[in-house]
Amino acid sequence: MIFSRINIRKALIGERVHQQKLLRQANFLLKKATLKDEEVIKRLKQNSISNYLFLSENINTENIFTNDEIKQTCIKYRLRFLDSSLFKSEFPYEAISEINAFEKRYGMKINSFRIIAPSKAFDLENINKDPLLFAQLSNSNFYLLHQWGNDLAWHRKLIYWPIQNFKSLILTLATICFLFSFSLPSSAMNIFNFQSEIYLRIWFAIHTFIVLLGISLWIGISFDKSFSQHNWDSKYYNY
Repeated sequence: MIFSRINIRKALIGERVHQQKLLRQANFLLKKATLKDEEVIKRLKQNSISNYLFLSENINTENIFTNDEIKQTCIKYRLRFLDSSLFKSEFPYEAISEINAFEKRYGMKINSFRIIAPSKAFDLENINKDPLLFAQLSNSNFYLLHQWGNDLAWHRKLIYWPIQNFKSLILTLATICFLFSFSLPSSAMNIFNFQSEIYLRIWFAIHTFIVLLGISLWIGISFDKSFSQHNWDSKYYNY
């Protein structure tokens, strides 16, 4: 009855039942979310399956990048663009959340993930710097899901420019050799019995270039180094 007396013991028991019901619901939702996160991590760590996603009309095109855009960026900054299964560090919770949000928003299940990161992030444990996580939409389009870690150093592009490709190596060595040759004092040039100082400097620059090119090629072959143009999407070490 509405106006009957209240038994506090029964009220406490009722409150306990209510709290236990809420706790069971919370545990169920938490377990469900945990299982979903674990399933996403499993997909990230297994080899990608080539079932590409269809572009939705309302998808954020700002986050879509072409294979050529990714390739050129990786070459410039000496980065790798590889399958997420090769990534050795742990994936942050924010990345898992972004994947869940993307799949819920667009009704898609991602089975092909790629990551942009320095090669050490794929070769060594506990390297968690500069990764960008992508979902593969097609053969030539990728959707940026999440970025974490630190920004690249400002000088990275400058440092790795000489080894982008063979042409950049030639230009770098030629520039260094000619700058070095034409910066030498005239007194140093006078010890050679050359009719023209300018020809002597050119001759010196060319021969210095040949020596440096030979040393560079020897280092590349001996230590299994390759140009960024060739290893940006290679899963092999040749760093």
